[in-house]
Amino acid sequence: MTETTLPRVLCVDDEPNVLAAMERNLFGEFDVVTANSGEEGLALLGRGEVFSVIMSDMRMPGMDGATFLSRAKAICPDSVRLLLTGQADLASSIAAINKGAIFRYLCKPCPKDELVSVLSEAVNQYRLICAEKTLLATTLTASVKTLTEVLAMVAPWAFQRAAYAQACVQFALPKLGWPDEWIYTIAASLSQIGCVGIPADIVQADAAQRKLSEDEQRLLHDHPEIAARLTEQIPRLEQVAEIIRYQNKCAPPDSAIEVSRGAHLLRAALELERHVSRGHTKDNQWNILRAVRPALPEYIIKVLGDFRINAVVTRSANIHELMPGWVVDEDIRTTNGLMVLTKGHELTDTAISALKRLLDLGAVQEPVRVRGLVENQVL
Repeated sequence: MTETTLPRVLCVDDEPNVLAAMERNLFGEFDVVTANSGEEGLALLGRGEVFSVIMSDMRMPGMDGATFLSRAKAICPDSVRLLLTGQADLASSIAAINKGAIFRYLCKPCPKDELVSVLSEAVNQYRLICAEKTLLATTLTASVKTLTEVLAMVAPWAFQRAAYAQACVQFALPKLGWPDEWIYTIAASLSQIGCVGIPADIVQADAAQRKLSEDEQRLLHDHPEIAARLTEQIPRLEQVAEIIRYQNKCAPPDSAIEVSRGAHLLRAALELERHVSRGHTKDNQWNILRAVRPALPEYIIKVLGDFRINAVVTRSANIHELMPGWVVDEDIRTTNGLMVLTKGHELTDTAISALKRLLDLGAVQEPVRVRGLVENQVL
């Protein structure tokens, strides 16, 4: 939204004269779009129309305002919702607000000054929500990226496992349609951060299904708790930390819905990775996931059932061909033996630029071996 663009407001009311009055009173301050029923309003939202504010009358035939706004929230969770109500509808309006679907309610008839003031507050709230999402998508995501790059250098095997889990999660999320997808993606990215202190030979022994000592088993068992404790120190990642904590078991019944379903999804993704690491690439994914205990929800099995667990492609590439997101499949060293990137490091624009500079100086040799972890990534 630019400075010259008026905030878009969707007004829903079954009385045409009320909608006409809204358009007159708000002209010049808001871009008003009207709908004469909840069904018509949902149709607009279903076509991808974006509004800063959605305002509805409470008493309408068929679908009342509280029901409409609740459904609108599921389609456009960022839009701020207002309810217009008469005195007789006050109790039901308060109930709707308490359910979290409504930002504020206005009593009819509503004076123009009060309406404009409340709409302005709602627009400011919408901008705060958008700013928060931008923060999560930039600053916070960049911080998480840094942590995962450290993991790639310290424990490449753990980074590879997390990268595979993230690929599974990103494959499933468009089918699931969950809001706040970043929660589940970051949980997968940081799920193995607690493994930094586990020797690689223990992990290799576990992958080969060799018998481990009690101390070795404890190291593997405790890493989700360690990762959760590290993650929960980062602001806004409290739910991410809880998903990580329960990556190997069911979350408690009173957990937030994001934690409960996120833990199921992460556990399924890591189970698929575990089978790949043990060389079982020909196994049927549906059978793998249905054998998991505690049992996974059927809808999780369904969305991951056609994920191609053997979709890793490896090849040699010249440095000028490298792309962000590809993974280094060998240690890259300078010609005098200094480590540049470790095996398992996910390439970024910065890393590729550094390699190009070193190549220009004759300090590294090509080609390098790289691989793709994501099903639709072509190397």
